[in-house]
Amino acid sequence: MKRGAFIVFEGLDGSGISTQAERLELYLRKHGRRTLLTKEPTNGLIGGMIKEALKQDWKTSFKSLQLLFCADRAKHLEDEIEPAIRDGRIVVCDRYLFSTLAYGFAAGVDTHWLFNVNRAFRMPDLTLFLDMSPDVSMKRIANGREKRELFEKADALNSVRKAYLNLAKRFNFKIINAEQSPDDVGEEVQQVAAKFLARR
Repeated sequence: MKRGAFIVFEGLDGSGISTQAERLELYLRKHGRRTLLTKEPTNGLIGGMIKEALKQDWKTSFKSLQLLFCADRAKHLEDEIEPAIRDGRIVVCDRYLFSTLAYGFAAGVDTHWLFNVNRAFRMPDLTLFLDMSPDVSMKRIANGREKRELFEKADALNSVRKAYLNLAKRFNFKIINAEQSPDDVGEEVQQVAAKFLARR
């Protein structure tokens, strides 16, 4: 049985994370890999609370919101991610703990506290950061949604991007230009993933 692996997509809203995660999972399956495509926040009870908070249907502090993300992540790991990796599957995840860190830092949540809360969680084997300017992100969001979510403002996204780039240096993300066409982004993603899996 081939070794399992954990591949995570990160990026600003509008960067195409969901699209590229789906494309990569399909590419891997076509090449004979057993996979799990998943995302955070999840579709479970806690994930539903998070989504409602992001839509601003109810309000809570940024600190309590990050704790909800962590509770959702703990259950996600226990129920889906860890069993799939043990089973030799390649898990492709649309957002993970680096979203918590980047958006949490941008919201002013204490850096040391937030790192410590997330310290116990499994780290990805490969993190793909789909990078784009906040201006392009805002344009894509405006074209794709009727209502903006909590962090979907230019100044907030600028802070989020800076946080992501700092994390990219520390945790060795593979940075991909998400301002390219979806096909070009997908091709680059596949090349990076294929090289990574060949080394394993």
